[in-house]
Amino acid sequence: MRSVELHALGGLAPERARTLAARLSRRVGAPCRVAEAGAGPVALLPGRDQTDADALLAWLESQPVRDAVVLGVTAQDLAIPIFTFVFGRARSGGQAAVVSLARLDPAFYGLPADEELLVRRGVRELLHELGHLARLPHCDHPECLMRFAGSVEKADLRGAEFCDSCAERLPDWMRRGSP
Repeated sequence: MRSVELHALGGLAPERARTLAARLSRRVGAPCRVAEAGAGPVALLPGRDQTDADALLAWLESQPVRDAVVLGVTAQDLAIPIFTFVFGRARSGGQAAVVSLARLDPAFYGLPADEELLVRRGVRELLHELGHLARLPHCDHPECLMRFAGSVEKADLRGAEFCDSCAERLPDWMRRGSP
């Protein structure tokens, strides 16, 4: 049985990490827990005040795991050289992914804080990156979790579930209600 290890990185509050792990565990068929994590690299992209998502992902991939998928979650804003920001990063078929909550937070846009909205968005992004780890590409279905979202508004519009086609290709450990 696979498990999901959630690593709180980059100033993420431990309570928020526990909340995300508990919510995620209700959505997948594998146990989710918050794991002890090191600080992780804080490599900034040259000329930008954003953490290098690829460097953070490479560090997560180097962490020892035992039959677990590693999900790093950070409060830091992530980017890669060709995009102004990314919500998350994963390699198709890999063992690790990273998600940033920075731009999922309404406060980032000058709106009132909304913890429930932030957590809901965070879980959706974690599921999206888990989909990539399960070798799912971006999907054209407008309400599928695997649809590419280049803005928080588009992420909200794409929905909270995998479309039927993507859901059929999920591994057993990602299916809700799996043993």
